[in-house]
Amino acid sequence: MAKLSELEFFAIYLGEAENFFAGIPQTIDPHPAPPEYAEALAQLRAKCEAIFESTQRNEFTVRDDGISYRVSMLVSITETIYVLRRFPPKVPDIHTLGIHPRHVERLMTPNITGLVVVAGAFGQGKTTTASCLMTARLAKYGGVGITVEDPPEMPLEGHHGHGICYQTWVEQGGFGNEIRKAARWSPSIIFLGEIRDGESAAEALRASINGRLVICTTHAGNVTMAIERIYSLANAAAGNSEDVANLLANGLTAVLHQRLEADASGAKRPKIQFLWIGENDGREHGKGVRNTIRQRRFDQIENDVMLQLNQMIMMKGKLG
Repeated sequence: MAKLSELEFFAIYLGEAENFFAGIPQTIDPHPAPPEYAEALAQLRAKCEAIFESTQRNEFTVRDDGISYRVSMLVSITETIYVLRRFPPKVPDIHTLGIHPRHVERLMTPNITGLVVVAGAFGQGKTTTASCLMTARLAKYGGVGITVEDPPEMPLEGHHGHGICYQTWVEQGGFGNEIRKAARWSPSIIFLGEIRDGESAAEALRASINGRLVICTTHAGNVTMAIERIYSLANAAAGNSEDVANLLANGLTAVLHQRLEADASGAKRPKIQFLWIGENDGREHGKGVRNTIRQRRFDQIENDVMLQLNQMIMMKGKLG
């Protein structure tokens, strides 16, 4: 039986009659599964079916042949397909992701608190980047990290250098309550798998102004849209535009939007759009961005992103 662990791919579509791979180098997606993988894929589908039967969750994680997957059920008009997205076997070092060293330096600033948002489309590495940031900070600075996920994805549970992480699996729709519970466990970092509704957005903002670091992911097309999305979701739950804008302005520390692009070797690297509002440098500029958010002038945020990018380019030019 051919082993899936020996094949390079990004995702699997497990159908009732046909199976396909995505992300096999030098192939067009979706690529029909070669016959030699039929037995391994049948066993993997059986695992997925068993987990669904016991949990009734349509999203979950499964581990098979040393590979961890995030599984989503796709019910078409003719069959049920299990879509499995492959995760790295371990959390990479944040310095190996291809993110600009200046951005990494800011994200690794000692003692930062507030909300750090990693945004992007589906399958663009948001969870990997956010997980790398969490484990890097725990390893370097110590502390306790708590994750609030549905389902848990990256292997974060356990010791990371001086720190430790505890992963929790949230019941569907229970993000807001779980964030409130996590805040009572005195963590230095809360990792929120995804801001997907108003209650989770509002609770993430409240946690971000109480002296801890909150790292979250969200779906958005750019930095501005990520900020607008969190504001809109939280506002829908809290119902007070001014209070939500103040929470967001006071709590937000950084927004990183990424999409994966293939380099000359074919390896995918993140292309980053970055907004920093931390206090280690650019203090006056940070105040300006916060005022922009407080006044809900989201259309001006793109200017701040470009200003910071130009400043970084000019600094690089002077150093070079």
